[in-house]
Formats: sequence, structure tokens, C-alpha cells
Amino acid sequence: MHSYLRSFFVLFGLVVVQTTVPSCMTMQDPELTAAKEELAALRQQQSRCNYAPSSYEYFVSHNQYPVTIKIFKDQELLRQAPKNCRVVICLEQQRGRLYVHGQVAADWPVSTGIPGRETPVGNFSIREKKETYASNRYGKMLDKDGKCVNRDADAFSDPVPEGGSFVGSPMPCWMRLTGDGVGMHIGKVRAGHRLSHGCIRTPGEMARTLYRITSIGTKVAVVKNIEQDFPAREALSAGANQNALEKRIHEVEKKVYDLEMKAYLARQNKN
Repeated sequence: MHSYLRSFFVLFGLVVVQTTVPSCMTMQDPELTAAKEELAALRQQQSRCNYAPSSYEYFVSHNQYPVTIKIFKDQELLRQAPKNCRVVICLEQQRGRLYVHGQVAADWPVSTGIPGRETPVGNFSIREKKETYASNRYGKMLDKDGKCVNRDADAFSDPVPEGGSFVGSPMPCWMRLTGDGVGMHIGKVRAGHRLSHGCIRTPGEMARTLYRITSIGTKVAVVKNIEQDFPAREALSAGANQNALEKRIHEVEKKVYDLEMKAYLARQNKN
């Protein structure tokens, strides 16, 4: 008799668990439901884009442009670049652009001159190219034992320690623009930040591409504001909206995560 009763209560318990647990699992905090619905709507809005994913307009309208370390390249245009190309450096955006036949073949981040050592604005042309080069003005001072005593030295104004030496900063893929030492070269770049003593620092990948494509005489314009013939102005405006949308998506994603974690911990405490 007792064994039958035990079996009955075990079976009854299983039925209760099976009927009550799913209902608890399906119950959801209204705030969490609302957050998930908002997130789905935001992602649907984000997916609506009139630009082909491989296009320059798509690149400009995404990626937090212009403050992004990402580089855009159109390989077909780059193959045509040596025939007809020009470079534009936009100080406002801290971006460089390579135009081929009037179209953007590449777009990359640059870091130009800091306040007081600004990169000059104007129309220039590449007047010298050296794959291996070092500055004769900016670098570091070493003492007689080879120890660095000044990492941001100016050889034109800072004295060389007695028995020591000056070592110019390396500037690989050097492309000179002015007679007084301004040029494009490989260097440390932070998207949206001016870091140099006047030169145009360029990421290694892009500097090597430019060095290969350009030649003595290639035109380089350094402009304060976005160039008048910039072809993606509409995409740039759309990008501002896209950036705000991406920021909101990130906020709601975090909210959903926090609410789900809160619900999970509450269930664990009940158990």
C-alpha cells in the first residue's frame, strides 16, 4: 500500500512540475519585453540601407565615420590609380582620400600637426620619395652612454648632450611635400586626433599603398574643411543618423542584458 502511495505522489509531483515550470519560464518582465521590442525595431531600422555594402557611400554612412581607424579601398580603382590620381588630406575630418578619375579609390585615417605645429594648408605635389627615411629635426637625444634623455627632441633648438647624439624619428615610406620637412609617412595614428609635428602620419598599410601608387609630381591638397567635390555628402549625413542609431542599439542591448541577468538571478535565489 505504501509503495503505491509513494508512486502516486511521485507521479503527481512530476505532473505539477511539468505544468507549473513552463508557465514560470514564459512569464516575462514587461520592461524586458518592451526593451526587446525596441531592440528589434532598432535593428530593423538599421538594416534599411540604400547603399551597396561594398560601396564608398556605405563605408561613409557606417563605422562611426569619420572617427574610425578603418580603411576603405576600391581595388578596381586602385589598379587604375597610377594613371590619374590625386590625394586630399582633410584636416577637419583627419582623413586622407585618394581620388582616381574623380572617384574615391581609398579613404583612411591620418594624424596631422598638433596646435602650434599645424600641417600647412595648400596645394602641393610629391617632390621626394624614400622608402627608408628619418627626420633630421624631430627625434630623441641620447647621452654618452646611449641612454635616452629626451624622447621629443627638436634638433634645431635642443642641445645635444656632451658626448651624446641625436637620433631622428623613423619615417618609412617618406613622401615629401614641402622644402621644410612636411610630408606623408608611416606613423602612429589615432582616429580623429592630431599627433604630429606637422607631417601627415598614415597607417602602414595605406602608406605602403600610396608609396607604390604615387610618383614624383603627384598632386596632394591639404584642405581645412571637407573638399567641395566630396562625393558622399548625403551618405555622411545619413552616417550621423546611423551613428546615433548604433549608440541607441548599444544602450538597449545593455539594458536587455541587465534585465535578463536580473531575472536569472531572481530565479536562482528562488531555487
